[in-house]
Amino acid sequence: MARERVTATRALCMRGYLLTALFSVWINLIYGIKIQAIPKYPVVNKPVTLSVSGVSGAIRSFSWYSSSAIWNSSLILSYNPTSNPVETQGPKYFPRASSFSNGSLRISKLFTTDRGYYTVQIQAESSTQETINLPVYVPLAKPTIKIASRRPMKYEEVTLSCDSDTSREIQRYSWSRINGPFPSGVKFWENNRTMTIPRIIPSDVGQYQCETENPVSKNISEPYTLSLYCVCVEPCSCTGVCVAIVGSVLILSAIILLLMRNKYVSVQTTGQANRHDGTAHNHNGTRGQNTTEGPSYPEYSTVDSGYTGLQDRPNQTYSDLNIGGTRHG
Repeated sequence: MARERVTATRALCMRGYLLTALFSVWINLIYGIKIQAIPKYPVVNKPVTLSVSGVSGAIRSFSWYSSSAIWNSSLILSYNPTSNPVETQGPKYFPRASSFSNGSLRISKLFTTDRGYYTVQIQAESSTQETINLPVYVPLAKPTIKIASRRPMKYEEVTLSCDSDTSREIQRYSWSRINGPFPSGVKFWENNRTMTIPRIIPSDVGQYQCETENPVSKNISEPYTLSLYCVCVEPCSCTGVCVAIVGSVLILSAIILLLMRNKYVSVQTTGQANRHDGTAHNHNGTRGQNTTEGPSYPEYSTVDSGYTGLQDRPNQTYSDLNIGGTRHG
């Protein structure tokens, strides 16, 4: 009996401890302090307040640390309303930081170097602490589209990238094509920063844009015109052109040969006509008076004499023969 009583007592104690732990967790969840950044998306060169809420009871003191844990080396400042001054500086203090009596911390002008964890420890009815990871956002610059190959050719792989001077601040990339769908088989890489067309074809030519975004800004590139360096003609479409070229060459050759033949016939006809005219002229010269100046011959007397001379004169110079002398009347 005694053992059973002891066992029952231990079971009741364990249940009591368990209920107490659960109640403590529930109390912390409901009444625990919270830190909220105001504004929700802090922007570089703008102020932000790390607002503390949910403190139970009057705040006796609090401290802020630039870390995820409570380390003296990371202390920014401490606040104690009963001290003079009420605010004391720590190793990580910076002039842009200041405190409020409700336990909040204000940073008057944010730098990108202010990103990171901040922890507050508050002494009130109990000692509590909470940590927040502070982001600092930067407005995005206008992106530009760049191509890996400046002279893409048909069926080649083409990669477009969306570049920006504020690429580290971009949380989302998106692509769009103006007046047309995306090419078949297109792939997106590096959080959609790059777009790859495996085999570009003429129908993929067109204008593309990329857009960048983060919680505080959005920007879009100028339209980029994607074109092919050499758009090749399909083999079948060359047939008509080839036939036209060959036909033109054949016609031109025929015209040249015909002109050469006509010129040759004309030359032959002119030569024969010249030879005919020369022959006729020679015959006419023999029958008519020879107008060509030649050697002079002595004239023969027509006076009846005993020797009348030769009837046929050869083509040479003859001497007159005076046979029987001159007759006298």
